[in-house]
Amino acid sequence: MMIYNVFGRFIGVKATPQGWQVFRVDRAEGKSSRLYDVIIPDDVTEAEIPLWLGDIYHEAASEQHPDVRRIE
Repeated sequence: MMIYNVFGRFIGVKATPQGWQVFRVDRAEGKSSRLYDVIIPDDVTEAEIPLWLGDIYHEAASEQHPDVRRIE
C-alpha cells in the first residue's frame, strides 16, 4: 500500500484488480480502514494520485500541512 500525508491526514492507496482502493491509515496503531466515499478513477496513474488526493482534500490544507506527499 502507498501511504500519503494528505494535508496532515494519512491516506493509503492500494492497487487491486478492481481498481484503486483508498484507506484511512493510523500509523501509530498500524491499522487502516477502507474509505468507500473516496473514489480514484481507474485511468488515474500512480504518479497522478497525489494530485487527485490534493483535489479531493484541498480544503484541509493549512500552513502547517500545505501539501500532499508520499511517505511510504
